[in-house]
Amino acid sequence: MEIVNQIVGKVAEYAVEPAIRQVGYLLHCKRNLESLQTQVNELSDARERLERDVVGAEERGEEIHTDVLNWRKSVVEITEKANELCKPDTQAKMSCLRGVCPNPVLRYKLGRRSTKLEQVVIELYAKRDFASISYNVRPQEVSVVSEQHYEAFDSRISTVREIMAELRIPNTDLILVYGIGGVGKTTLVEQVLRQAVNEKLFADAVMVKSVQNPDLEGIQKEIARKLGMEVQESETMPLRAVHLCNRVKDKKVLVILDNIWESIDLEAIGLPRLRNCRILLTSRTRKLLSSDKRLQKEFELRVLKEKEAWRLFETKAGDVVKNPDIRTVATDVAKKCGGLPLLVVTVASSLRNRSTLPVWKNAFSRLKVFDNEAYSALEWSYNQLDDQKLKRLFLICGIMVNRRVYANLTDLLKYTIGLGLFKNFDSVEDARYALHAWIEELKDSGLLLDTENNTSIAMHDLLRDVAISIASKGHRALLRAQGDVLKEWPNNKDFSENCTMISLSCKNILRLPEVLKCQQLEYFYLHFNGDLLEIPGSFFEEMKELKVMDLARARISSLPPSLLLLENLRTLCLDGCVLGDITLVGQLLQLEILSFIQSKFEELPKEIGKLTRLRLLDLSWCFELKVISPNVISCLTSLEDLRMENSFNGWVPEGVTRERSNASLSELKDLPRLAALSIHVPDAGSIPRNLFTDKLKRYQILIGASWEWYNVDETLNTLKLKLPTGCVLDHGLEMLLKRSCEDLYLDGSEGADNVVYHSSSEDFQQLKHLHVQNNAQYTHIITEEVVSRNLTSLVVRHCNSLTFVLSSSMARNRVSMEERVSTKEYGCSALKDIGSSAIPFQNLTTLEVVGCCNLKYLATYTIAKTLKRLRRMTVGSCERMTEIGATTSDGDDAGNDGEISFCQLQRLNLLSLPSLQDFFSGNCIVKFPSLKTVNIFKCPKLKINSFEWKSSPELQGVQITEDNLWR
Repeated sequence: MEIVNQIVGKVAEYAVEPAIRQVGYLLHCKRNLESLQTQVNELSDARERLERDVVGAEERGEEIHTDVLNWRKSVVEITEKANELCKPDTQAKMSCLRGVCPNPVLRYKLGRRSTKLEQVVIELYAKRDFASISYNVRPQEVSVVSEQHYEAFDSRISTVREIMAELRIPNTDLILVYGIGGVGKTTLVEQVLRQAVNEKLFADAVMVKSVQNPDLEGIQKEIARKLGMEVQESETMPLRAVHLCNRVKDKKVLVILDNIWESIDLEAIGLPRLRNCRILLTSRTRKLLSSDKRLQKEFELRVLKEKEAWRLFETKAGDVVKNPDIRTVATDVAKKCGGLPLLVVTVASSLRNRSTLPVWKNAFSRLKVFDNEAYSALEWSYNQLDDQKLKRLFLICGIMVNRRVYANLTDLLKYTIGLGLFKNFDSVEDARYALHAWIEELKDSGLLLDTENNTSIAMHDLLRDVAISIASKGHRALLRAQGDVLKEWPNNKDFSENCTMISLSCKNILRLPEVLKCQQLEYFYLHFNGDLLEIPGSFFEEMKELKVMDLARARISSLPPSLLLLENLRTLCLDGCVLGDITLVGQLLQLEILSFIQSKFEELPKEIGKLTRLRLLDLSWCFELKVISPNVISCLTSLEDLRMENSFNGWVPEGVTRERSNASLSELKDLPRLAALSIHVPDAGSIPRNLFTDKLKRYQILIGASWEWYNVDETLNTLKLKLPTGCVLDHGLEMLLKRSCEDLYLDGSEGADNVVYHSSSEDFQQLKHLHVQNNAQYTHIITEEVVSRNLTSLVVRHCNSLTFVLSSSMARNRVSMEERVSTKEYGCSALKDIGSSAIPFQNLTTLEVVGCCNLKYLATYTIAKTLKRLRRMTVGSCERMTEIGATTSDGDDAGNDGEISFCQLQRLNLLSLPSLQDFFSGNCIVKFPSLKTVNIFKCPKLKINSFEWKSSPELQGVQITEDNLWR
């Protein structure tokens, strides 16, 4: 019976109760809906109470707990479902036949759904009480939240990309972004911060702005707060540093300190060198990194390019600049801003939607008066210079750039020596080194710009104008650039007593006054356009402090007697002038620098020999100079630097017994301090023995009548030698050649054989460029004994017996063959191989091989694998060449199935190669990921489709032509 009862109970449990429940859904549908509505109302009340608490927490800047947010979301969803069931129109559907007969199917569904929803509502209501609904969270940087005001310019995108690359790899501890004030450093690092946060590169990333006057404790507290740490005011800085260090040592952290004005002791703050903690600084100078021992990387941020500046200007100024009448003036106004974002934004914003043309024209004419904030930002860098000499140098650079785009370093050296900036330096050479060092300091402070060569410096237009403004106000300088007009010479007490500098390059310079009263004048520059300069006899009487005078591009028939009153004159430049009688110059006994660059005069008078204090004499490009009076040069016993580039070369040969009418090279032996020399000696036989010594530190020496000066780099020690048959190389010249020559030219098939033969491994250590031409006897250029570690360029022309260019021994020891191997011209018919497989060319950037008739291939597989830095390749007129690279060769252990990537090659020229069939034969895969241009000329057998052009995403096109590309 018990068993029966159990069975009946189970049947009731599994069959009867569910059946009753299902019937209940149908019979109690209305009651169930009412009960659901009651529970939902209670749940809604609970949600409303919680909502008030949530709003209060959010107003306090607190973050809401996830379980609270999920509960709110579930309540909203379940309430919407319940309200849908309880709608009157839904309940009206429970009857059919116009309400006469109930709809059992629908009543059952509604009853069932309302019962289940009520159970969910009850469960949610039970969870309404939370121990805590919110928590404190570190405030997020505004720059991370919004990109609304960020302008993505190409010049900035590339810098951001490079910084992000540094942040992704653990190679750098400290990164510095530097540049002049207002150039956009803060905006750029804010973008870096945004990307770092979005990419989740760091567990924590914080930024502290405007740290102009370093308050270490204040910086420490702000970093701690932004990292979510509780800052106790009673806590000492060292103790807080320990806590901060413990906070960051186990997580990847990025700390950005913006606008640093001085070096900061990061360890004292609590940020020692940790592998996982990266520091990003911005500053107006890069000197901040000079003493820090961390692994460092620096990025210079320059002004915007012209197109970028216009885009920013257009955005800020509004649609008014689309008006054709205003647009012309607007573009000029934008250019006046010089690409400095701060100034572009300030000016453009002030002109936004100004639709009247006079307003724009007025802005253009008055823009030289800086916006105060922009001017202050630029002037700050000048004021931070801690050396008065650097400040003077900056002003001189600004004055020079004001009259030209660049400032020539040679002129700058002449001026600064004359102005006394190098009083404590013993030699011109030491002054030159110091000048370069100071220029680097100005570049580090963002006050000067790099140029493409080492002979000049540049300055941004805005900084130039700052320099002009400071010079004009602080030194009462009278300055006019090309295009300006000088209406009248100043004649007032302030000018007379305080003006220290005059620089006039303007058009229509007024007639010089009888006396220019300028008692403190130290620097005087006048530029004429070839006009006649009539200097009144008393003109210089009231400028006795004058130290530097430069009269350029003038026709001067004679110099006035008052010139002799300039007892403090140290530098006199008469460059580009047509000169008459200049004998008076010989009485300026204190003169140290005398320059006649590109001037027209036939004779250097004997009176110049009285200038026994003269240290630098520049006669470069004086084409008409035919006579230098005998013994004039030998009397200049203080001369350290003699420059005669493309000038006088009529040296009287050694051994002439009759009375000389011109200078001889032996006079140079009487100059004990001579350290720099630029001369051309057409006749090698006129060179006296032991003329050249190891005292020469800088030189450009051309020996042989055929040489030209057009391609001589004045920054390199250069020798161009064309020696006659049987000429024995002078010992001093040979010493220069082997010990200090950087740029060597050898011409001749008979007399130059001993130049590089019989050399030791210690020779040619400074050699960077080697040019060999017109030699029918050379079988090789450099012997196995020579190890030229700095060779960057090799040019071979018309060397018909050449069998190889570089020996394996040299190549194994060479470390920086960076620029060019060129056998250009059509004379290297015997050349069979550029280099064996033992020669690595990993630093080669440009490769030219033209006119090598016996070459079958350019490089073996092994050599080609090393051409990682090659950027330009030109191969032409090699009739027997069938492939650029050979996959198999004697001594090459490579197979046919490898892969070669010319990863930096940008330009490829294949010209007049009638036998060329392929780049590499066999199954070797060749890739060009950086290739931009390809020119193919007269290569009829070349299999174009075999090249992996698809691996060249930047390729702009392949030009295949029968036209002469060399025209």
